[in-house]
Amino acid sequence: MNGMAKTLRNVIGGITLNAKYKILLLLTFITAFFLTGCGKDAELENYKANMNQFFENIRVIDSSINALDPNSETAVSDLLSLLDSMNTSFEQMASLNVPDGFPGVDELADEASEYMSEAVSYYHQAYEGEYNAAFEDAARQNYEYANIRFQYIVSILHGDIPEEIYTYEDDESPSEDVSEDSGETVTESE
Repeated sequence: MNGMAKTLRNVIGGITLNAKYKILLLLTFITAFFLTGCGKDAELENYKANMNQFFENIRVIDSSINALDPNSETAVSDLLSLLDSMNTSFEQMASLNVPDGFPGVDELADEASEYMSEAVSYYHQAYEGEYNAAFEDAARQNYEYANIRFQYIVSILHGDIPEEIYTYEDDESPSEDVSEDSGETVTESE
């Protein structure tokens, strides 16, 4: 196996792991959405339909990536075309109007789309013409960042805000407690 095919197999394998996770999340997401019974809100129904389409697009792209033969003469162009499609799907997902009740999803979707766009751009730079490992590494890193944000979105849509994205707001003034032993006021600082 030549070096380019081996590297391409590693790229396809790296993408596959994330895509398999997406499929699992897709099934969980669809099940959770249907179990919530929120069929009264048109905005939510529209969002649900659009997200279901997004997940279906990702599933099809994942299947196509998994079916690529890294030894094929067209493997690189096929992979880049599929990644372009994935990028388009992420852009469409980021453009959706997110209904109330899903804090942070709009911003996370924008970030996921930006990272996916960067990843796809770097994959093109890595594989079009002479192979460039540095661009491939940058692509993989951005791809991972996009997927992390995607995973956060799915968690929030399920009603779980991931601990990794909690933001803690500083209080206007430090809290004060009265010490039981001395009766003096103790000020906590953050």
